[in-house]
Amino acid sequence: MAIHILGNGPSISAFDRDSWPASDVFVGCNFSDPALKPDFVSLIDVSAIKAYLQGHLPAAPVVLSDRALEYADSVSSDWRDRGIEVEAVMYLIRDPSISKDLAMNSAQHGVMYSVLAYSDHSEIHLWGIDSFWTDDMESSTDRIARPESRGRRVRPQITRSWRRYWSKIFKEYPEHRFFIHEPSGVAVEDITAKTVIADHTNVEVMNHE
Repeated sequence: MAIHILGNGPSISAFDRDSWPASDVFVGCNFSDPALKPDFVSLIDVSAIKAYLQGHLPAAPVVLSDRALEYADSVSSDWRDRGIEVEAVMYLIRDPSISKDLAMNSAQHGVMYSVLAYSDHSEIHLWGIDSFWTDDMESSTDRIARPESRGRRVRPQITRSWRRYWSKIFKEYPEHRFFIHEPSGVAVEDITAKTVIADHTNVEVMNHE
């Protein structure tokens, strides 16, 4: 059985929900497209919980970070009554050896929660996580979580840290098989081999023509 982490990068278009059995687990990130039918979503950032408090509902129950929970509680005493269902709350995961300021992103928190909550699921498929091969942080949820953002968001310092966090995850869970799904024309191995894939025999790249 498999866990599918559904990122919000353009390559999420390669994911076909109907191609996978219902016994798999489908994890959205922030404001995933409801058509993806996630079982729950990883909602970590303050910007995402702000958007929820402004009326944007996530597509499924949420796994919140303690940071997002603290912010919501500080803003509204009745925010849970507005239609959101909280599946779990987890501590925000940081590693100062990777970044002094940046924590794991929503997809990475989704992995960290899922491997514990669904310990019998040994495969983890990573979809729509374009930061594996590009520094452009384009996301389908920017218009909701970052409505003020305009133009491309090319942030190599951030994507570099995210790749190092992925390497940390791959190393910490050697008993799991990870599958990075990439679109045609992209070669993950060429771009991230030194920081993500190298030395991890439990990672495989799946190219979608």
